[in-house]
Amino acid sequence: MLTEAKNLTKSASDLVADGLISDVRGGVIPEGASFPPERELCDRFGTSRPTVRAALLTMEARGFANLETTKRPRACKPSIGRVFQMAAKGFSEILGDTESSAYMDQVRQFIEVSAVRLAAQDASNLQVAQIHSALEDCFLALDDDAAFARADSNFHRAIVSVIRNPIMLELHDRFVFDIVASRTVDASRIERNKISYEEHRQIYEAVSQNVPELAMSVMDRHLSRSYRAKLPKPRLARPSSGKHLK
Repeated sequence: MLTEAKNLTKSASDLVADGLISDVRGGVIPEGASFPPERELCDRFGTSRPTVRAALLTMEARGFANLETTKRPRACKPSIGRVFQMAAKGFSEILGDTESSAYMDQVRQFIEVSAVRLAAQDASNLQVAQIHSALEDCFLALDDDAAFARADSNFHRAIVSVIRNPIMLELHDRFVFDIVASRTVDASRIERNKISYEEHRQIYEAVSQNVPELAMSVMDRHLSRSYRAKLPKPRLARPSSGKHLK
């Protein structure tokens, strides 16, 4: 009875999705195999093609269907990367909004300040060397803004990698590169790259010398400054015409 009550709250497309997901999980439809044609699925579930298509979209969002091929949709199984790939599609639609972008930067700041603390405490010699290598790439790219953006992202990624958390790393990879790519490019960008590099250098020094509080402080200041620097400048008020109403 409980199962029936739950089913009553589900849409027809959700029920179709549940049935096909069970097939994928149970190996009835192997990973990588095409799903049956829409007509067969309509006959099997006693429903319409729009409902089947809606079910496949639901399955894609849950990581059980790949709809990006030119052929019939194929079965797949969820992975951390695929789940975040789908989420990224939605986030990309809202990153242009200033408030939403600020929320994403807040998430980034939480991840990276925590990661740099751990890096300063426990990073191995190999991990410190990788952070140093990423720092060197930033220095070499100071006069090339596109190259510096990539090196900047890789420097922060090297720090997040220290925590060995695939979910955190995937979240960082999916969204931080978009955040960096969305920054404005202008004549003062090269000078800001130099400021960023100097802050990167201070972060590296704190990590290599095992000073977590300093590493966290510099990282927090660095990310806060970086976010505020990319905000659009406020518009200037138009000059008064000099005429006043009496």
